[in-house]
Amino acid sequence: MSVYTRLTKEELEQLLTRFDIGKYVHIEGINEGITNSNFYLTTTSGKYILTIFEDPELNLNYAIELMGVLSKNHIPCPTPLETKDGECILNFQNKPLTIFTLLPGKTLSNKKPTRKMCIQIGEILGKIHLYSKKYNSYNEGLRESNWFQKTANKLEPYLDKKDNILISKEIQNQILCTNKDLPSGIIHSDLFRDNAMFIKEDLTGVIDFYYSCNGYYLYDIAIVVNDWCLNNDFSIDIEMQDALLKSYDQIRKIELNEKNIWQQVLRHAALRFWLSRLHDKFFPTDGEITHQLDPDKFKKILLDRRNNTYEIKI
Repeated sequence: MSVYTRLTKEELEQLLTRFDIGKYVHIEGINEGITNSNFYLTTTSGKYILTIFEDPELNLNYAIELMGVLSKNHIPCPTPLETKDGECILNFQNKPLTIFTLLPGKTLSNKKPTRKMCIQIGEILGKIHLYSKKYNSYNEGLRESNWFQKTANKLEPYLDKKDNILISKEIQNQILCTNKDLPSGIIHSDLFRDNAMFIKEDLTGVIDFYYSCNGYYLYDIAIVVNDWCLNNDFSIDIEMQDALLKSYDQIRKIELNEKNIWQQVLRHAALRFWLSRLHDKFFPTDGEITHQLDPDKFKKILLDRRNNTYEIKI
């Protein structure tokens, strides 16, 4: 991820005295994503992920507790390490810091997933929705309903009239979707290809639960389909979509009222990431590794979802 906060060798050596994971050997910034400062940390006992959380609005306790619940239900995800005093979240330069176990494998990033990978992602997303019911906390999330209009208002002076009109129309669709009485619970909300780990075609785990929140399940599914099931022209690969949805449906049945609003929810999910990437473009946070994501990609996805018809046929 973009690295905003650096640690010195002396700071790392001091930090590691609080853990039972050996002595400092090496640290390397991770050049994926855009939100936090993430590093591969190598010690004499192994390799870990060290994360410094840059967004003060993140509900970090919610995410870490959720990962604990999911891990206990055999959903592979990073486990936060405790200090000798039993703490998971430390303070570093007035920012939260946590060290996690490192899952085996690599993310796909911009590589095209296979049908087998989509089947596994559909299954694990269904399990996340199913087993997270055992976690009773509530978090409306950083991208809750009002965020869309607030972000659109902030962006308005930077966009042309045509884009502002499109966003205004899509916010009306977003309001429609969020006000429907659809099955809801805890959602991952950011399960892109760079948040899943694979060894060859085998899924080894899911990472980055920091945007997890309470929301409607179909929105979470649409976020995944809009990233995992793309043709080169940003339309949906129907074979990949159907494989993913059938796999998900075997874990949690997709209801008829969800199927009837699929087209609109795909637009809701696309709008979320178009707006967030536009915001990052016009209001960037300085980092030592710059990894800004292209907002036009999700504008093209949104326009495709407006102009073409997609259905859930399972």
